[in-house]
Amino acid sequence: MNKTKLLLLIVMCVMAISYNPKLAFAADPGPDAAECDITITVDSIIEWEGLAFAAIDLDSQASSISAQADSPEGSAVYTLWTNCNVELSADNTATAQLTDGTDVLVTKYKISTDGAGVTETGATVAAVAASGSDVYALYNLFLATPLDIAHFNTDGAVEVTLEVEATNPADEVADSGAYTATQTITATWTSDN
Repeated sequence: MNKTKLLLLIVMCVMAISYNPKLAFAADPGPDAAECDITITVDSIIEWEGLAFAAIDLDSQASSISAQADSPEGSAVYTLWTNCNVELSADNTATAQLTDGTDVLVTKYKISTDGAGVTETGATVAAVAASGSDVYALYNLFLATPLDIAHFNTDGAVEVTLEVEATNPADEVADSGAYTATQTITATWTSDN
Protein backbone atom coordinates (compact mmCIF):
# COMPACT_ATOMS: atom_id res chain seq x y z
CA MET A 1 0.00 0.00 0.00
CA ASN A 2 1.29 3.32 -0.80
CA LYS A 3 1.68 6.08 1.64
CA THR A 4 -1.14 8.18 0.22
CA LYS A 5 -3.68 5.38 0.53
CA LEU A 6 -2.47 4.59 4.01
CA LEU A 7 -2.76 8.20 5.05
CA LEU A 8 -6.25 8.41 3.56
CA LEU A 9 -7.25 5.23 5.41
CA ILE A 10 -5.94 6.65 8.72
CA VAL A 11 -7.85 9.91 8.21
CA MET A 12 -11.07 8.01 7.49
CA CYS A 13 -10.60 5.84 10.58
CA VAL A 14 -10.01 8.89 12.76
CA MET A 15 -13.13 10.52 11.31
CA ALA A 16 -15.19 7.36 11.87
CA ILE A 17 -13.96 7.01 15.43
CA SER A 18 -14.55 10.68 16.30
CA TYR A 19 -18.01 10.79 14.67
CA ASN A 20 -20.71 10.25 17.33
CA PRO A 21 -24.24 10.12 15.97
CA LYS A 22 -25.61 10.54 19.54
CA LEU A 23 -24.42 14.15 19.61
CA ALA A 24 -26.53 15.04 16.64
CA PHE A 25 -29.59 13.16 17.90
CA ALA A 26 -29.28 13.58 21.74
CA ALA A 27 -32.48 13.84 23.85
CA ASP A 28 -33.36 17.08 25.74
CA PRO A 29 -31.87 16.62 29.24
CA GLY A 30 -34.75 18.67 30.78
CA PRO A 31 -34.61 21.72 33.07
CA ASP A 32 -32.43 21.96 36.12
CA ALA A 33 -33.77 24.13 38.97
CA ALA A 34 -31.72 26.02 41.54
CA GLU A 35 -33.29 27.20 44.78
CA CYS A 36 -32.50 30.42 46.66
CA ASP A 37 -33.46 30.79 50.32
CA ILE A 38 -34.53 34.34 51.22
CA THR A 39 -34.88 35.71 54.74
CA ILE A 40 -35.86 39.02 56.35
CA THR A 41 -36.75 40.08 59.86
CA VAL A 42 -39.79 42.17 60.72
CA ASP A 43 -39.11 44.20 63.84
CA SER A 44 -41.74 45.17 66.39
CA ILE A 45 -43.67 48.07 64.88
CA ILE A 46 -45.59 50.84 66.67
CA GLU A 47 -46.52 53.57 64.23
CA TRP A 48 -49.36 56.04 63.96
CA GLU A 49 -50.69 56.32 60.42
CA GLY A 50 -49.78 59.96 59.90
CA LEU A 51 -48.63 62.96 61.84
CA ALA A 52 -51.52 63.44 64.26
CA PHE A 53 -55.17 62.84 65.00
CA ALA A 54 -57.43 65.09 62.96
CA ALA A 55 -58.30 68.22 64.90
CA ILE A 56 -61.49 68.03 66.94
CA ASP A 57 -63.55 71.17 66.41
CA LEU A 58 -66.36 70.95 68.95
CA ASP A 59 -68.12 73.92 67.35
CA SER A 60 -68.52 72.07 64.04
CA GLN A 61 -68.99 68.54 65.45
CA ALA A 62 -71.49 69.52 68.14
CA SER A 63 -72.02 73.21 68.93
CA SER A 64 -70.49 76.05 70.82
CA ILE A 65 -71.24 76.46 74.51
CA SER A 66 -74.15 78.88 74.68
CA ALA A 67 -75.70 77.87 78.02
CA GLN A 68 -74.36 76.82 81.42
CA ALA A 69 -75.52 73.21 81.00
CA ASP A 70 -74.14 72.70 77.46
CA SER A 71 -71.69 69.82 77.07
CA PRO A 72 -70.57 69.49 73.44
CA GLU A 73 -68.71 66.32 72.47
CA GLY A 74 -66.48 65.54 69.51
CA SER A 75 -64.18 62.80 68.31
CA ALA A 76 -61.36 61.87 65.96
CA VAL A 77 -60.32 58.44 64.66
CA TYR A 78 -56.69 57.56 64.04
CA THR A 79 -55.05 54.30 62.93
CA LEU A 80 -52.23 52.73 64.91
CA TRP A 81 -50.10 50.17 63.04
CA THR A 82 -48.71 47.58 65.42
CA ASN A 83 -47.54 43.98 65.41
CA CYS A 84 -46.97 43.79 69.16
CA ASN A 85 -48.87 44.43 72.37
CA VAL A 86 -48.88 48.08 73.40
CA GLU A 87 -50.43 50.38 75.95
CA LEU A 88 -51.96 53.79 75.35
CA SER A 89 -51.32 56.61 77.78
CA ALA A 90 -52.39 60.26 77.71
CA ASP A 91 -50.99 63.67 78.48
CA ASN A 92 -52.41 64.56 81.89
CA THR A 93 -50.86 68.03 82.06
CA ALA A 94 -52.62 71.39 81.74
CA THR A 95 -51.84 71.30 78.00
CA ALA A 96 -54.73 68.83 77.64
CA GLN A 97 -57.24 71.17 79.34
CA LEU A 98 -59.30 73.58 77.24
CA THR A 99 -58.22 77.12 78.09
CA ASP A 100 -58.42 80.61 76.63
CA GLY A 101 -55.20 81.57 78.38
CA THR A 102 -56.80 82.70 81.63
CA ASP A 103 -59.98 80.68 82.15
CA VAL A 104 -60.54 76.94 81.71
CA LEU A 105 -63.36 74.59 80.75
CA VAL A 106 -63.98 71.24 82.38
CA THR A 107 -62.26 68.98 79.84
CA LYS A 108 -62.94 65.24 79.78
CA TYR A 109 -61.73 62.46 77.50
CA LYS A 110 -62.46 58.84 76.67
CA ILE A 111 -60.98 56.45 74.12
CA SER A 112 -62.02 53.27 72.31
CA THR A 113 -60.71 50.84 69.70
CA ASP A 114 -62.38 49.09 66.78
CA GLY A 115 -61.04 45.66 67.76
CA ALA A 116 -61.68 43.76 70.97
CA GLY A 117 -58.23 42.16 71.26
CA VAL A 118 -59.60 38.64 70.82
CA THR A 119 -60.04 38.02 67.09
CA GLU A 120 -58.60 41.38 66.02
CA THR A 121 -56.15 43.88 67.45
CA GLY A 122 -57.66 46.13 70.11
CA ALA A 123 -58.56 46.56 73.76
CA THR A 124 -60.18 43.64 75.56
CA VAL A 125 -63.20 44.19 77.80
CA ALA A 126 -60.96 43.63 80.83
CA ALA A 127 -58.41 46.20 79.60
CA VAL A 128 -61.14 48.79 79.01
CA ALA A 129 -62.52 48.19 82.51
CA ALA A 130 -59.05 48.41 84.09
CA SER A 131 -58.27 51.73 82.40
CA GLY A 132 -61.75 53.22 82.72
CA SER A 133 -61.33 54.46 79.16
CA ASP A 134 -64.96 53.87 78.17
CA VAL A 135 -66.32 56.70 80.35
CA TYR A 136 -65.34 60.36 80.35
CA ALA A 137 -62.52 61.18 82.73
CA LEU A 138 -61.10 64.59 83.64
CA TYR A 139 -58.05 65.47 81.53
CA ASN A 140 -55.69 64.95 84.51
CA LEU A 141 -57.13 61.48 85.28
CA PHE A 142 -57.63 60.26 81.69
CA LEU A 143 -55.76 56.98 81.12
CA ALA A 144 -54.06 57.28 84.51
CA THR A 145 -54.08 53.50 84.14
CA PRO A 146 -52.93 52.96 80.53
CA LEU A 147 -55.19 51.11 78.09
CA ASP A 148 -53.69 47.78 77.02
CA ILE A 149 -53.98 46.98 73.31
CA ALA A 150 -53.62 43.27 72.49
CA HIS A 151 -52.17 42.47 69.08
CA PHE A 152 -53.90 39.67 67.20
CA ASN A 153 -51.70 37.89 64.61
CA THR A 154 -52.56 38.87 61.00
CA ASP A 155 -54.28 42.10 62.15
CA GLY A 156 -51.63 44.80 62.28
CA ALA A 157 -53.84 47.85 62.67
CA VAL A 158 -56.26 49.23 65.22
CA GLU A 159 -58.48 52.27 64.86
CA VAL A 160 -58.35 54.43 67.96
CA THR A 161 -61.20 56.86 68.62
CA LEU A 162 -60.44 59.78 70.93
CA GLU A 163 -63.47 61.60 72.30
CA VAL A 164 -63.59 64.90 74.20
CA GLU A 165 -66.32 66.69 76.13
CA ALA A 166 -66.26 70.33 77.26
CA THR A 167 -68.47 71.86 79.95
CA ASN A 168 -68.63 74.93 82.11
CA PRO A 169 -67.35 74.61 85.65
CA ALA A 170 -70.05 73.72 88.18
CA ASP A 171 -72.23 76.64 89.26
CA GLU A 172 -70.61 79.15 86.89
CA VAL A 173 -69.86 79.91 83.26
CA ALA A 174 -66.46 80.28 81.66
CA ASP A 175 -65.31 83.53 80.05
CA SER A 176 -66.41 83.99 76.45
CA GLY A 177 -63.81 83.33 73.77
CA ALA A 178 -61.95 80.59 71.95
CA TYR A 179 -60.55 77.72 74.02
CA THR A 180 -57.85 75.31 72.88
CA ALA A 181 -56.12 72.20 74.18
CA THR A 182 -53.74 69.57 72.86
CA GLN A 183 -54.11 65.94 73.90
CA THR A 184 -51.26 63.53 73.16
CA ILE A 185 -51.85 59.78 73.07
CA THR A 186 -48.68 57.72 73.33
CA ALA A 187 -48.43 54.05 72.29
CA THR A 188 -45.71 52.15 74.16
CA TRP A 189 -44.46 48.60 73.59
CA THR A 190 -45.39 46.12 76.32
CA SER A 191 -44.59 42.74 74.71
CA ASP A 192 -44.44 40.72 71.54
CA ASN A 193 -47.14 38.10 71.25
